[in-house]
Amino acid sequence: MLEELLSKYWGFSSFRPNQREIILSVINGHDSLVQLPTGGGKSICYQLPALAKKGVCLVFSPLIALMKDQVDQLKKLGISAIAIHSGLTSNELGVEMQNIVNEKYKFVYLSPERGSSQLFRTYLKQINISFFVVDEAHCVSQWGHQFRPEYLKIGELRALSSDSNIIAVTATANRDVKNDIVKYLKLKPNYQSYISSFRRSNLSYIVIEDNNNIRKLLDILSKVKGSSIVYVNTRKKASEISDLLNKNKISACYYHAGLDMKQREAIQSKWIKNKERVIVSTNAFGMGIDKPDVRLVVHFDIPSSPEAYYQEAGRAGRDGLKSHCILLANSDTKALSHQFPKIEQIKHFLNCLYNYHQVAFTSGKGINYKFDLYEFTQNFDVSFTLALNSLNIITSLGYIKNENIHFQNRVKIKVNHENLYSYQVKNQHLDSVIKMLLRTYAGLFDHYIPIQIGSLAERLNYSVGELNSALNKLSTDKIIDYIPKSSNNTITYLKSRPTNVNIDTKLYSQLKNQSEYREKYIMDYVKNTSMCREKFLLKYFEEISQENCGNCDICRSSNKKSKSSSYDKSLILKIKELTHNNKIDLKEIVSKFDTYESHEIISNVQWLLENFYLLKTNNKYTWNEKQKS
Repeated sequence: MLEELLSKYWGFSSFRPNQREIILSVINGHDSLVQLPTGGGKSICYQLPALAKKGVCLVFSPLIALMKDQVDQLKKLGISAIAIHSGLTSNELGVEMQNIVNEKYKFVYLSPERGSSQLFRTYLKQINISFFVVDEAHCVSQWGHQFRPEYLKIGELRALSSDSNIIAVTATANRDVKNDIVKYLKLKPNYQSYISSFRRSNLSYIVIEDNNNIRKLLDILSKVKGSSIVYVNTRKKASEISDLLNKNKISACYYHAGLDMKQREAIQSKWIKNKERVIVSTNAFGMGIDKPDVRLVVHFDIPSSPEAYYQEAGRAGRDGLKSHCILLANSDTKALSHQFPKIEQIKHFLNCLYNYHQVAFTSGKGINYKFDLYEFTQNFDVSFTLALNSLNIITSLGYIKNENIHFQNRVKIKVNHENLYSYQVKNQHLDSVIKMLLRTYAGLFDHYIPIQIGSLAERLNYSVGELNSALNKLSTDKIIDYIPKSSNNTITYLKSRPTNVNIDTKLYSQLKNQSEYREKYIMDYVKNTSMCREKFLLKYFEEISQENCGNCDICRSSNKKSKSSSYDKSLILKIKELTHNNKIDLKEIVSKFDTYESHEIISNVQWLLENFYLLKTNNKYTWNEKQKS
């Protein structure tokens, strides 16, 4: 049965390691703690057993964008799903909560603060729950790199649904984080733990030091073919590097949180369909993206933490084929300094934020506001870096939630079939619009359905403005509820504005120490010249490996034979292949290698000449057929 579901919905013939055991554990009602690496198939571990069990699966997820991606993917598979979050109107929320009670959805994704609301808890008692899922479960722990205080309240829901088991899923968790997950989610004593290795044997981790990173990036992209991601730390740099790549005839686009929804979706779609080879992005890109054939991930700037680097680099090679994860550095490279704000600076920032949104004292809790960080920094004369870091800290301290909300236009029919027909008879000029909606979209009487204004207008031979006017008229007449699309950076205040801001000094110190440790570790990774890079990353996650990866730049360097410091077997075999029955110059030999440094290739060519494996004539090299190899 399990294999049948796997094949029917995901098209796979067999499970990955641990997946079947995890799925059986969930089906049998055990609490489960699951740690699988990025790209390890975590979603199937709870989505498949939810299909096999009766009831509604409740999935707690930290970001609206992540929820939306998961819901969209499930719908494409023909599985009913909905995301419940702060971006919904009160009308939508009421309708969809009743739909959940009526089991019209198999999966319900929701934000943790929504789960802690009294309204949701009232409905919870009426929902037939199959089991709970806590995605990105490291957010539960103050030791985690994305601590979210509202996650701590999820465990309280066990008291309201004691028969429902929990599966906690994460890709990055050390011992302290895992202990917190068990404690705060109140996992039962007999919970099952499934911890997979962080190793990705097909990935080659490389650090390249070059004082001209632009030149080196162009060099890398000319050698390593295939779909690529280049991560940068600013929006400006994303657009600049994308332009530069295109000028050098490398197809590229850029992506960041400042683009509107339509732009982001179009860019993402082009890259996924391989219409653009390279996407240059801030860390806003990647969540929920499962493109298997990414051959190269380059970090043009130092990432913020080992967790961020592991997750971002791990978007390479999800199809199991050889891929490269390259971090560029130079003699002046420094960590992405968090310039950790002082307590007084944080208090000042939070008060400025309240003033920016005109939040009165003792009010604001649960209210969602639009937020433009660039506009804020200009209005209050705050440096962008300080503002960004302060924003992250007050998020971890539990004052706010900061997200991007991207929605399509949404419609729901508010009247029954009989009243709708009567309205159509009396309003013939709107009859064609109503009929087109009914023909194009199913479920309009039960759900809020995303609609495509452009394609509808084209089919009706309307302008977009004419169609919007018609929809607004239907909404005014209370025939439909029409919610125009939105694309906003938002802030939700999780606490009312206090008369005096008090910062939890213990938690503040803990966050500061963790930030400094992560910053130091990622710089030690860059400067490391002796330990296998994969082992270095695994050590951070408390996985002790006895084996070197054999793929990273450190391993390749240490594997050179004692006869010559530059002798490298894999290079030798490639050079032999290039020069066998062929005459080729040194420049062309060097150009045929992907991530090797030029000096490595040249030194191997020199060794081959010295040992008579290669012959040189008129600056052309050919393999010596008389030499045994």
